[in-house]
This record gives sequence, C-alpha cells and structure tokens, in this order.
Amino acid sequence: MSSLEKSLMILKRLGDSPYELNLSELASHVGMGKSGAFKLINVMKKHNFVIQDPSSKKYHLGPIMLRLGNVYSRFKGIEQIAKPLLFRISRSFQETTYLTIWEGDRAFPAYKNSVKDGIYEYNDFIGMSLPLNSGASAMVLCAYQDPGHIREILGSMKLEKRTSKTMTDLDQLMDEYRIIRERGYALEDETFSLGILSIAVPVFDKDGRVWSCLALAAPKAHATDGNVDEWIQALKEGAEELSYNLQFRH
Repeated sequence: MSSLEKSLMILKRLGDSPYELNLSELASHVGMGKSGAFKLINVMKKHNFVIQDPSSKKYHLGPIMLRLGNVYSRFKGIEQIAKPLLFRISRSFQETTYLTIWEGDRAFPAYKNSVKDGIYEYNDFIGMSLPLNSGASAMVLCAYQDPGHIREILGSMKLEKRTSKTMTDLDQLMDEYRIIRERGYALEDETFSLGILSIAVPVFDKDGRVWSCLALAAPKAHATDGNVDEWIQALKEGAEELSYNLQFRH
C-alpha cells in the first residue's frame, strides 16, 4: 500500500466516530509504525487536512474538508436540486426525508428535511456513516452496487445488530439486496431503530449507476398500506426528477 493510500485511509477513518484519534490508533489503522504515520500526518497538517488538538494531542479533520465538500456539492448541483425536492416531499406527508450518498464502500446521509416532531428532527446524522445491514437508504445503495464488492466489504467488518430484526448473516443480506433490486426500492421495518419504518429508492446517474438514494423515515404507527404506497410513489418520482436534473450538471 502506497503512502498516498495510507494518507487517504487516515482521512476516511477520521470521518467516522469518534472523529478524533491519537497517533498510535491511526498508525494501527493503516498498519504502519508510529514514526511513519507521524510523517504522513505532518504532511496532512501542513496542508490543513488534519488538525491536532493541543490538549488531547488527538487528530481530527481540518476545515479544508468542509470547503472541499461544499465545492463538490456546488459543482455537481446536488444541494441546489435536492433540498427543494426533500422539502416538497416532507411537506406533502409531514415526514422526514433525506438524501444518502454512496462513497464507494460506505453510505452517508448528505441532506435531510425534518418536520416538527418528526423522526430525526433533533438527530443530526448528516455525514455519518450508516451501517450497511440496516436502514433503507444504506440497504438500497448496497443493493445496486457490484455484489462481489459488497460481499467483500461486509465480510471484512463486524455487522452491528441494532435491533432484534437487524440481519447479520451475510448470505441473508445478499439475498435481501437481490430482492430490493427486483422490486426497485428498500422498505425496512425496525431494522435500524425500533418503532421506525423507512423507505428508500435509488437515484441513477446518466450511465445507469446508483450513487445516491432518496429516503423517507416515519413512525411505524403512521405506516398504513395506503400511506406506504404513496410514499414509495413520491420517492420514485422524486428520484427520477433528481436524476434527470443532475444529468445537465457535471
């Protein structure tokens, strides 16, 4: 593994909880000695990608990462197009909606629109990695990636059992991803949080690849048969609109 790859691994690790680690922890993560890791981190510090807390001596991401993220969002036009769409769907059903993005080996929510007293109103999960074996948005994103790649990713991690309904068996998960692809959406029932149901539909790019998804989360008590059908249809229409509009961006 090259020094560049190890540097990128450090940056990605600092993007996950607990978001700050000491030198020993980062060196262990990339499989190298402390002196080698220290040299890599110093280069990243020099260019403001990483900052060291003077009291704890732990490292965390620098503000340049926020700037780069904003540049990407504006360049692709995601925020400009997605936010009004999320607001419109949320307002129609008075439920929380969000857009989740696939990063290559993980899924993270990028934008959300919560409603008063709705699911995740006070839970700011934006930018946090989601478990790939629970929650509709992560599940639908996995379903539309290369199955061999997903099996390799899942096989290399410990799968969290968030509720009694969360699947942790690899073969069972791969079969569930197949079912999601066949029906065109993911509907999860309390696999991420008890009392919550979520739905997600894929967003395709101009080459037919799935890079993000639109999702809606609601209290399970709100999920009548009629409501669920309406939610799925609204998300599908929104995903098609988002996909169409983004085709005219970079």
